[in-house]
Amino acid sequence: MKISLQTLVLALLGAAVILPASVLAQAPYPAKPIRLILPFPAGGGPDVIMRRTGNDLLPRLGQPLVIENRPGGNFVIGAEACARATPDGYTLCHINSTQMSVNPHVMAKLSYDVDRDFRPITNLYSLVSGIFISAALAPNTMKEFETYTKARPGAINFSTHGSNTPTDIYRRWLNERWKSDMVGIGYKDGTAMIAALLAGDVHFVWIGFFNALGQIQAKKVKMLAISSLKRYPTFPDVPTFTEVGIADAPMTSWQGLAAPGGTPDALIRRLNSEVLRLYREPQFGEFLVAQGVDNMAGTPEEFADYMKQDRAMAAEVVRNFNIPRQ
Repeated sequence: MKISLQTLVLALLGAAVILPASVLAQAPYPAKPIRLILPFPAGGGPDVIMRRTGNDLLPRLGQPLVIENRPGGNFVIGAEACARATPDGYTLCHINSTQMSVNPHVMAKLSYDVDRDFRPITNLYSLVSGIFISAALAPNTMKEFETYTKARPGAINFSTHGSNTPTDIYRRWLNERWKSDMVGIGYKDGTAMIAALLAGDVHFVWIGFFNALGQIQAKKVKMLAISSLKRYPTFPDVPTFTEVGIADAPMTSWQGLAAPGGTPDALIRRLNSEVLRLYREPQFGEFLVAQGVDNMAGTPEEFADYMKQDRAMAAEVVRNFNIPRQ
């Protein structure tokens, strides 16, 4: 059978039209920079960790991780922005225990759905927390500070991330434990909390210790206890929460990585593989220790199960403290 020149030209032109779309569909991921929505301000501990993560992932992914800081609103602002993003693998979500575990139980009109709007990639880390007071205060131990607090009902300010956040729940729990009356004062992030402590606006801060490294070294704050399972190498003289009798405190402050709901499985697996490989490297592990966090990286399935269990635990804590929905 003979094919006319006109038919051949038309066939080639058709192939030329179809080919780019076909090639595009098979283009390797990622083909452009990836946006990471981070619900913390620039310069804080999570920001430092994720910028280092993006820098170390660049040779593996071939594209940069562009940090977009979206702090505030009990971390709702960042979660909402991520939930509304296109699920194409080019927007990632830095999520945490407040957004995923606590907010669903304390916010009546939450603008996102934890199960529908997010796909877990991997847990990242949990904060090694410290209990801080101003160096200007007389107490030097947790027992001394407990006595100091009881003697001043309603006069001791405890910094939190806002009403009904994990830090505020911790305040309520400690008040119940000590039979004290510390007052919660809300701040948007750890940097603001430490600044308030230095200014004398608050007297007690429970937060990831990386937020106060400079102030600890300058002896402007006292760290009375630390949440690590054993004494931390950097602070061998600081007792653990277990040693001072508060290891059973509710809530864990964890941070993880997710994608908008509907993101394809293949992209979730690719991202998990690269992040997991990085977080298991000894050098990166040393970096995490220096930042005051415990490495929790794992599979998407492990992270999904962890979040469900943590949310159930948060529900129990909310019931126990009769925290109303707002």
